[in-house]
Amino acid sequence: MLVLLCAGLSMPECGIGREAAGEFDPSEQGLESRSLESKVLDVIADATEIATKNRMNADYVPGIVTILRRDEMMALGVRTVAEALTLVPGVVIDRRQEGLFTASFRGIDNGNNEVKVLIDSVPLNNSLAGNSTYFELPIAQVERIEVIRGPGSALYGESAFAGLINIVTYSQPYAHLRYGDNGTTEVGAIYRFDDPERDLSLRVNLAGWDSRGADLWVERDLLHTIGLASVSNAPGPVDSGEQYRFGQLNLDVGNASLFAQYQFSRKNAFFGSTGVLPDPSRQNDRLDGSQWLLQGRVDFAPMANLNGALILRWQQIDSFLDKLLRPPGAPAVPGSPVLPDGLYTERWFSVMSTKAESFLEWTGWDYHKLRVEFSVARDEGLDAWRAFNADIFTFEPLPGMRRYSGELATFSPDAARTISSLAIQDQWSVLENLDLTLGARYDHYSDVSGSFSPRFAGVWRINDRHVVKAQFAGAFFPPTLLQRYYVPLPPTEQETPDQPQRVHTAEIGYIFRKPNTVARLTLYYSKLFDIIVTTPEGIFNRGKERLKGVELEWEQRFWRDFKLNANLSYADTLNEETGGPVPGAAKWLGNLGVFYNPRKDVLLAGRWRYVGDRARDPLDSRTDPLGAYNDLSLTLSWFDVGVNGLTVRAGATNLLNESIRSPAPMDTYEYDYPLLEGRALWIQFAYTLN
Repeated sequence: MLVLLCAGLSMPECGIGREAAGEFDPSEQGLESRSLESKVLDVIADATEIATKNRMNADYVPGIVTILRRDEMMALGVRTVAEALTLVPGVVIDRRQEGLFTASFRGIDNGNNEVKVLIDSVPLNNSLAGNSTYFELPIAQVERIEVIRGPGSALYGESAFAGLINIVTYSQPYAHLRYGDNGTTEVGAIYRFDDPERDLSLRVNLAGWDSRGADLWVERDLLHTIGLASVSNAPGPVDSGEQYRFGQLNLDVGNASLFAQYQFSRKNAFFGSTGVLPDPSRQNDRLDGSQWLLQGRVDFAPMANLNGALILRWQQIDSFLDKLLRPPGAPAVPGSPVLPDGLYTERWFSVMSTKAESFLEWTGWDYHKLRVEFSVARDEGLDAWRAFNADIFTFEPLPGMRRYSGELATFSPDAARTISSLAIQDQWSVLENLDLTLGARYDHYSDVSGSFSPRFAGVWRINDRHVVKAQFAGAFFPPTLLQRYYVPLPPTEQETPDQPQRVHTAEIGYIFRKPNTVARLTLYYSKLFDIIVTTPEGIFNRGKERLKGVELEWEQRFWRDFKLNANLSYADTLNEETGGPVPGAAKWLGNLGVFYNPRKDVLLAGRWRYVGDRARDPLDSRTDPLGAYNDLSLTLSWFDVGVNGLTVRAGATNLLNESIRSPAPMDTYEYDYPLLEGRALWIQFAYTLN
């Protein structure tokens, strides 16, 4: 009962102290035994390890944390992790020209994938491009998503620059089938085996989906801008078909664990890699990406107040691209010979990362929890080549594909680096209701400048309803292997970045809670330095940006059967080099989710999302910003349909038939990238083994 009261935030005198917070477990409250619809309609206190790597209530941790719960995401009809992240204040998900997703946190999106992503606390970001494959993972395979808005490098190192995401996978036996969403067929299943006598637990999580893509139409592309409209495929349709495969194994035996994962994604032609719309009838156009990840971990506790772990991790990323760059009749570049068959390219690369890390936690001093982490990592390119059906030095057409490898490959054969890291964190309960978190981390890179990441945070529980938190933190994003060792063709001397981009952020948050009400207010101010930018002239450290804003969140249960979730964020961005706003950043973002439970076995949910006008680059000839849009969706969930554990869901997205678009770079697609042009219907069958 004591834990229940503390978790409900109604007894500050319980203190979160490290002890009370560390013992918090929602399952101990009996929540797991309650019906799904009841849980959705609750205002629940969440627990997370993402902020400090120690389990605590999300409102008591330093930093600004949002927890996306499985039941609510499913009730709202959310299909993938990418869609789920749009529920978070200040977050915008877009696509690039090749169909890859991007995540913008509080307006930070310089094309550098500045968000650290974990799945079951295992990091996913790769060393080649800094990104990770996670957007396409079906929500049906996910228990919850924990999101930090703001820096996280003091504890998580590189890439935890604009935000941090931890995807916690679902652990119960489960299977689902979904169809709709513009021709998407999705399946998934989870198998679990437990043997308490041998202290053994095994989980296998499998999922996959295929999509023909939305019916999209493009009026103009880059060729119209440079006077070659006669050979352009625009106006024309967009081939936005996709595939995704996911497999993961979690094995726990005593104090040891094994984690293995495979992900594969395929993007069809989409909008082309050079601003030129590909031919939709060409079947070879695709971008394939695959990732293998293996991690072993052994926990140990040599003393009563000392524990730790040794972790070994291996990761390999492979990528293959086959694209049409120029249609038949167009030159490779202005002034070069016309290519009667067009210009095609193929590209392959493979990179590997290995890492050994260990941590120790010491609780031998009263009111302190000390954590020290050490790690050594090696990132290196394994293989790379690229091919064209034209001589890349003379642009003369060739009868077949010519492969360029070695010194002419996508990146230099010398692409490799060693990273050594040390991190220290102290969680200090200064008073019964005041906790401080002090942290610092240093990362040494063998090929670029090292980085120091500080963190100072405090959480003050004024009384049972009011919590105030404040934090100052720094973070960094190092040049990726591709940014550091990229080789242009034809080879030319160009500058490459030699130091990480950095950010300093100050935040202050206020939280108000009652049994049926939670309200959160956050103010933030960020300064970015040495931003890594990619231009036609090269890749540089250049410029500064300033971001400031406010985020409001509100969860309210009005009656037993009605609940509301809402958030609103405002961001003011400034690129100090151009004097204009950060391109692509939206000032206003909003979400409203409504849950209504007319019967015990029926749940009706609706969601409205607003994305405001988005800024252009000051040099962009398009003076008007990318227009705002509203996205309205409805979902009906029917539980225990004929059989206990069988759920049927059906829904409609984009009910308002809005044109939803991602910003396109200047001088490419004048009307931006259309992503959704009409409403779509879907239906899902799911079975949970009780």
